[in-house]
Amino acid sequence: MNVRRLPVLLLAALVLVLSACGGGERAKPAPGDDLARITQSGVLRVGVKTDTPPFGFKRGETLAGFDIDIADALVQQMGLKDVTFVPVTSANRLAKLESGEVDCVIASLTITRTRAREVDFTIPYFQDGQALLVAAESPVRSYVDLTGRTVGAVKGSTSAANMKQVAPEAQIVTFDSFTALLAGLEGGKVDAITSDQLILQALAQTAKTQGLRIAGDRFSTEPYGIAVRQNQSRLRGALDEALQGIWENGRWQLIFDTWFGPRAKFHTSSTFSITPYPR
Repeated sequence: MNVRRLPVLLLAALVLVLSACGGGERAKPAPGDDLARITQSGVLRVGVKTDTPPFGFKRGETLAGFDIDIADALVQQMGLKDVTFVPVTSANRLAKLESGEVDCVIASLTITRTRAREVDFTIPYFQDGQALLVAAESPVRSYVDLTGRTVGAVKGSTSAANMKQVAPEAQIVTFDSFTALLAGLEGGKVDAITSDQLILQALAQTAKTQGLRIAGDRFSTEPYGIAVRQNQSRLRGALDEALQGIWENGRWQLIFDTWFGPRAKFHTSSTFSITPYPR
């Protein structure tokens, strides 16, 4: 061995050791393959809402809603054995995903460019738009009537930011849950509440106060996507494939008709569609 090369080799070895140990800044471990783990266990852990009809809510001791049925259909389409539902809120759903408590989030979650910096999204599986809910006697007819009025929104949703865009003179009051949001309107703490229109329609139907009404038309576009952790492209791809599968085999339409069809409690018209990629 050339002894003059020894210090260089020792230095290189030292650099490798320091790199492995972090060298003062711990290197982030490479993320595991979530799809491989899910496939091995046969169970998909899904973050869902439990206070947001018609997407995710409690019906007695069980969970029900459009998102719940979509999750069940995807698990079946992916050939998995079971699904575990983990309750999330608008405010904590992404944190629970990033911490590894859930594998994905199916919780009326709007795809936004801001959120896409933190998590990865599947193709959209549904779309709604933001609106307003007010008391029957309210003079508010649309967002143009909100100057100087108070508007409630749920923390962690896109609602507050959207409202600031269309009604910058309104005062935004945030609530921790949709239950608290509705109570705020019924108790007179706010003049109006805002969320996606189908959620507001459902809140009006479950409210103690009679005559709550939607004020005006939808004023935003809210495409819902399934969120997975970043760098989990295999899981995202498997979910995309499953979404296209349930669209092609009619399962998505059956779920839509169950919750939003002509005879459904939360009936709505929709032009949304999933366009399957060519095989």
